[in-house]
Amino acid sequence: MFECAEVSADGGVRPLGCFADDGTPVSRDELFSATDELPSTDEFMAAACPPGSPERAALPDRWLVRLLQLGERRAAALAADRAEMIGLLAAQRPGEGEPGVPEVMDVSEWLPCELALVHSYGERRAGRLIRTSLALTGRFRATFAALRRGEIDEAHADAVVDLLEPLEADLAARVEADVLPRAGDRTHARLRDSLRRRIDRLDPTARERRHQRARAAADVRWWATEDGMGRLMGDLPLPEAAACGTAIDAWARQLRDAGDRRPIGQLRAEVLRDLVLRPWERRPAVGVSLVVHTQLSTLGGGDEPAEVDGHPVSAAQCRALLAEVDALGLQRPDGGTLEFAVHDAAGDLVAVGTRRAVERGARGTGLRRPPDTTHYRPRSGQRRFTAIRDRRCRHPHCTRRLGRTDLDHCVPWPRGATSCDNLCCLCRRHHRLKTHARGWRFRMLPGGRLEVTTPSGVTRATDPPRVVDEPLVRTGVHLHEVAGTDPPGAADCFF
Repeated sequence: MFECAEVSADGGVRPLGCFADDGTPVSRDELFSATDELPSTDEFMAAACPPGSPERAALPDRWLVRLLQLGERRAAALAADRAEMIGLLAAQRPGEGEPGVPEVMDVSEWLPCELALVHSYGERRAGRLIRTSLALTGRFRATFAALRRGEIDEAHADAVVDLLEPLEADLAARVEADVLPRAGDRTHARLRDSLRRRIDRLDPTARERRHQRARAAADVRWWATEDGMGRLMGDLPLPEAAACGTAIDAWARQLRDAGDRRPIGQLRAEVLRDLVLRPWERRPAVGVSLVVHTQLSTLGGGDEPAEVDGHPVSAAQCRALLAEVDALGLQRPDGGTLEFAVHDAAGDLVAVGTRRAVERGARGTGLRRPPDTTHYRPRSGQRRFTAIRDRRCRHPHCTRRLGRTDLDHCVPWPRGATSCDNLCCLCRRHHRLKTHARGWRFRMLPGGRLEVTTPSGVTRATDPPRVVDEPLVRTGVHLHEVAGTDPPGAADCFF
């Protein structure tokens, strides 16, 4: 049996009827009963016009929109499948009396670490995915079903879980039943507003509880952005935030009225900076502590890239910054520290040294890493070398900085040596993961590469940050490699 249809030039479809194999007309019900489940018209067109095909390129706009909508429904169904698989994986990783982790519910505290290596997730996002998946496959089955059918997308489901999961089960079920039928027709922001209004109507004290939780979690954060800039963000109650913004804008416009023609946004940023730092007040000088990652040839006038405290700079910027901190002669700034992390042409860290050590290396006497020790505790030179080499936790995708990391043997001592080739920086969470979690494997490779393998067999590798990404031809200065005979005076090139 088959169905005939006529497709017009503008893409319209007109059914002509259903027929048996011999051409006898039959009803649609007879056709459906005699055949397997048929794809929808959209699915049929998607299969007939695959991506990149001339047929797809020739489709009119109405069909392009219908295929786009089909793609969104498929993406929602895939998100539901992912939630189901994460829920099944979580069932195989029970808590087993481990410390509770609120964002991942009653599962192993190491599950976010494992999921973060399955795909390139951060652990915070992995924890959120676990929490959302368990909520959808548990308490919010109606939302999960709507997601699988493609009636809502993943962001809609996230909104339901975010706002309803903290509520008591009865209240959450009532709000879900009231709001979900119209959720697919609303933007994500409007759905959140609808959920909040419904919660506030059924539980008048809910808004104040949310406000108090938000105030308790308030903080000030800053991070590097692009092109040598950074961003500062703070959480304040709305009236106070509005008052601060209005005051900053008013002072910026006073500068504009006084003749400063720079963009108003730049003036606002400088007003905020001055209000915080108050440059008109005398304060005790703060010593500058810098770690300069560079090649020796850069300091001598070369063009190789460099980094200052983890931020990439050009060779000219590196030398200019050293001049600004009174380091023209490679001198230590008053009240601070100035250390040089010297890299070879491939970008690997060779040595960490002071001015005297770097000058000796520049004269050709060579640099090398700190030697091994037979003791459990690393020497101070090993600690400093490893910290400057790693700069942050070495677990894949982790960004915790040195102040929150431990120095750990990759192969436990005494089976593994106390050597820079067997030491790496791990934050306390991942240090505990390596020590206590069953089924995880850590392996250090030459050059400082760390391989981490999960209990499910996923392996990810992480390399130390490098000043250069590709090998460069050695020019000017020749650095002795670690292997081989130590050059004269090399013992002074670390501390």
